[in-house]
Amino acid sequence: MTVADEFFTQAQAEMRAEMRAQEMRAMVRRYAAAAIGAAVIVCAGIGVWQWRVYEHRQTQALASERYFTAMHKLQAPNADPKARDRNTQEAAATFSDLATHAPGDIRAFAALRLAQVRMQAHDRDGAVKAWTQVREDQEAAPSLRSLARLLMLNATADSADPATLRHGYETLASSAGPWRALAQEGLVNLDLRKGATPAQQQEAHRLLTGLVQSPDAPDGVRQRANALLQTFGGAG
Repeated sequence: MTVADEFFTQAQAEMRAEMRAQEMRAMVRRYAAAAIGAAVIVCAGIGVWQWRVYEHRQTQALASERYFTAMHKLQAPNADPKARDRNTQEAAATFSDLATHAPGDIRAFAALRLAQVRMQAHDRDGAVKAWTQVREDQEAAPSLRSLARLLMLNATADSADPATLRHGYETLASSAGPWRALAQEGLVNLDLRKGATPAQQQEAHRLLTGLVQSPDAPDGVRQRANALLQTFGGAG
């Protein structure tokens, strides 16, 4: 190898080494920029998240305030029938808006109250529509969805298909939710209808006995169950 060849070889090696060094520096700069960018994005993300949490809380607070104002207006005693009707209409309008636009459970509560107003106005179809909205709202609390289903079953008990009613009550009665006892009471009402068979009456007796003895059943349910058991010749 000549001196020129050796020089060329060393030069090539140095160039390759420098190129590798430049690549490393460029890579460091890219990673540093990426890290800074990621930090900015993370900080911005945290800021956006915090703002969204704040905004969500503000929206919830405003919706809650509107809800309770409507509740107060609905429940406030008023001797003037026209003023009372006006308050009811204004409350219903607020509930209707909240049932569409409010966040989370406030939306469900508003729809439930709207259904109550509709039923008081003998608008069962309107009430069923509001209950259905809550029942199908995946963001609503399960207990509120179950309550909507129970209220709809009770409101349509005189017109709905008995098999449909039974299925609905049985679904709620078999759950561990807070409406279990009331759903069992609904099954009792089905089993004690006019023309009930001895087997249905026996099932009603079994359910009533269980309700009387249940520590989880509301006092009113236990009292009604105990009163009905008297018609069978004894409480338990």
